[in-house]
Amino acid sequence: MTKKIGFLGAGRMATAMIKRLLSKGYQVQVWNRSPDKLDPLVALGAVACVSPAMAATDVDTIISFMADDNAAKAVWLGENGALAAMHPGTVAIECSTLSHGFVLDLAKAISAAGHTYIDAPVTGIPADIEAGNTIFLIGAEPADLDRIRPILTDTGNRTVHFGPVGSGTVYKLMHNLLGAVHIAAAAELVAVAKKAGLDGATVAEIFSIGANASASGLMTVPGMISGNHNEGIHFTTALRAKDAAYALAMTKEYGLSVPVGQAASDVFETATKDGLGDLAQSAVIETLKS
Repeated sequence: MTKKIGFLGAGRMATAMIKRLLSKGYQVQVWNRSPDKLDPLVALGAVACVSPAMAATDVDTIISFMADDNAAKAVWLGENGALAAMHPGTVAIECSTLSHGFVLDLAKAISAAGHTYIDAPVTGIPADIEAGNTIFLIGAEPADLDRIRPILTDTGNRTVHFGPVGSGTVYKLMHNLLGAVHIAAAAELVAVAKKAGLDGATVAEIFSIGANASASGLMTVPGMISGNHNEGIHFTTALRAKDAAYALAMTKEYGLSVPVGQAASDVFETATKDGLGDLAQSAVIETLKS
C-alpha cells in the first residue's frame, strides 16, 4: 500500500494520529467539519480537503475518527461522503468508537461497494497516540489485517485481533463502560472525602498508590479534588456518556443485564444533561453535590 492516506476528522485523537503519520513520512489529506482546525496540520505537511469525498480521492487507505454514529454516517455515506469517491479495493479503517449495530451496518455498506472495512477502535489518550503508543482493537479478516499492518505498526505499539468485524468494537465499548464505572466510583470517593474534610492532596496520593487505582481514576481524581474541569481535557463527559450508552445498547443485543454499568452510565448522562458535557470527565463529581 502507498504512503498516501485519506483522513476523516481532526479532533483531539485524530489530530494526534495525523501528526504521528506525518512524522512517519505519510502523505495525509484530511477533512474536518471545522476547517480552521486543519491549519496546524497543514503547517506540518497535511493537505486540507473541502469534503470527505476529496479526502477519499486517489488513496488506497482511509482512516476515520468521528465522535459518534451520526457523524460517521455523514462522512462515509452522506452527501459528498467518502464512499462515493473511493476507488475499488480501498481499505476503510474506522477508529471511531461507534455503536456495535452501526459498525456492522457500515461494514456491510462499504463491503458491498467493493471495499474492505477494518473495525479498529483504539485505546489511549492523544499524547499516547502521537507518541506511537496506541493499542488497536481490531475486528477484521486476517488477510485484510495483514494489508494494513505496516500502517498500524507505524502508528501504534500493539495490534490486538479479536476476530471478525465488530469484535473490536465489542471490546472497546465494554472497555469504555468500565472506565465510566471507575470514574463514577472515584467521584463518590472524592465527594465523601471532601465532605468529611479530608486533605485533598493526601486523598490523591493514597488513591494513586492504592489497590483500587485505575488509569481512568488517576486521570480524573486530581480534577475532582481541584474542581477544575476545564484544563487537560483528554476525553469529555459527553463522549463518555455516549460510549456508555452504546455499550448498554450492545449488551441488550446479547440479552445481558449490566446494572453496575447502567448506574455509571446514568451518572454521565445526568452530568451531560446538567450542562457538563464539554468538560473533562472529572466534572461528574458535580452531580453528587446535591
